[in-house]
Amino acid sequence: MFFSLENSPRFPNQLVDSQSQDHATERSFDDLSLDDWLSRFGRIYGKRHDKHTTEYMISRLVEEVAELVNPMESQDKAQIAPNLADVFSWTCSLAFKLDIDLSSLAWQKYGQHAPRPSWSQAAQPSLQEFSMPQTLRDWQKFISKVYQEENLRLTPTNSLVAMMKDVGDLAMLNRKRAPLEQITSKLAAILAWTLTIAQLLQLDLATIVDQKYDDHCPVCTQTICDTDVCHPFKTMYVSFSTETPDEEKYVILDSASTFGFKTLVNSTALLESTRDLSASLDLISKSDAACVLLPSDPSKQPAYGQVFEALACYSMLSKGNVWLFGRDKTKGLGEFLERVFANEQIEVTPYRDVNNLKGLFENYLQILQDKRARTSQSKK
Repeated sequence: MFFSLENSPRFPNQLVDSQSQDHATERSFDDLSLDDWLSRFGRIYGKRHDKHTTEYMISRLVEEVAELVNPMESQDKAQIAPNLADVFSWTCSLAFKLDIDLSSLAWQKYGQHAPRPSWSQAAQPSLQEFSMPQTLRDWQKFISKVYQEENLRLTPTNSLVAMMKDVGDLAMLNRKRAPLEQITSKLAAILAWTLTIAQLLQLDLATIVDQKYDDHCPVCTQTICDTDVCHPFKTMYVSFSTETPDEEKYVILDSASTFGFKTLVNSTALLESTRDLSASLDLISKSDAACVLLPSDPSKQPAYGQVFEALACYSMLSKGNVWLFGRDKTKGLGEFLERVFANEQIEVTPYRDVNNLKGLFENYLQILQDKRARTSQSKK
């Protein structure tokens, strides 16, 4: 059953203020409401997810649900628990991204007219038995009570299959640009299945989420995820202008290789068709970092391609993993990018010659490598 969110309060799509953060941090995870969990994941991952599209985040949710299949077949609770925590994390992060009040959404769907499977003859428990759940543990108990008759016939594997169907429906509805209430209804269903699976396996979802995430990212250990550390460190998108000398191209490619990057080079410097645009986007989407050498005199060639590339890189990749270089940033394309797109805080690094370019680029890569090494060491 679909419903309207027009009269429901919306969850603010912004990082909570420091006072709220401190208050939430001091509280035990047992006391955190569902909205508190959304705020927590919004704070930890909001900086990263600002760069991600809704399609990307749904695809990650699909991946996390699929990762439950193997441990579910073996009923390995030790492996199921952290994967179930990941599903909850991505559900909350997606709700935060879409500016959804997940608790009100779930209460509207399951607290009033809970949808039931076609084979179920169970009557809806009286609403007088319930008040709106607050903590995550309360929500788990609530969903378990609402569906207590159905759960007698369900196995954890059956529930996972049903969750996978709802995740697939979510991806399809988003792709077809369905109304928001249809998309968010599926998100509420995914939350309900997550709670149901935890209950059927006698796992306390609040405990397993806190064990993995606590109040920080489990990868970089920061309370606000450091995307430059957590982001994969494998593939670099590289683009040169038509006037880039071969020795400068070699320096960039050789330095990237020295620091462990596989490079994807855009062989078409000019943007002359939508195919060129699509090819650039495909390469950038497969990359974790980017290096673009801008033309010093864009009047010699159309610069639209590299303007597009620079914006695409800043949009799709972590800012700390994107490097733009220009011979003279006080004029030409570098000056244009910094001035026109000032709100994006685009930075163009000027260089004098090939040796200066090599030193600057390798210095950036070394700083990033050292940062990741320190984080890895601190986790040990």
